Amino acid sequence: MATDFELALFEEELREVRCLPEASRWELERDESVPLGLFTVMHPKSRPAERFKARLRWKTLFGAFSLKYVQFETNADNDPTAWPKCFGFRPGSLDACLPWTAEGHGLHPEWEGTVTGSFPKIERPIHFALLQLQSSLDNSYEGRGTR
Repeated sequence: MATDFELALFEEELREVRCLPEASRWELERDESVPLGLFTVMHPKSRPAERFKARLRWKTLFGAFSLKYVQFETNADNDPTAWPKCFGFRPGSLDACLPWTAEGHGLHPEWEGTVTGSFPKIERPIHFALLQLQSSLDNSYEGRGTR
């Protein structure tokens, strides 16, 4: 459960993130079903018409976040076509096998405590998460997942 301190930091950082130059490419919306959650809509720089809606949720603000791509209309997280094909993203498994996601750490408990696999110590977790997603879309996008 998020502490009052984490909730205050989350809201403060979300306000700051909305003012970043990069945020002009994003649509951000709070995920009201959890204390530390948000939705973001992004697109690859090379394919502006290919839009993806990601759901990010933190159990603790300074830990790895859960990443799921969801359907625009329903927010259902069980559709591989909602996922972009990018490095580490696995649309067929509905997860991202990356050291900055909770799902990656769930798949690879051996990462814990290693230099390359530990979740990085970061000061601005929302900013970090959004930039990681945008970088993945801009640098390794290969299309949309399939059924």
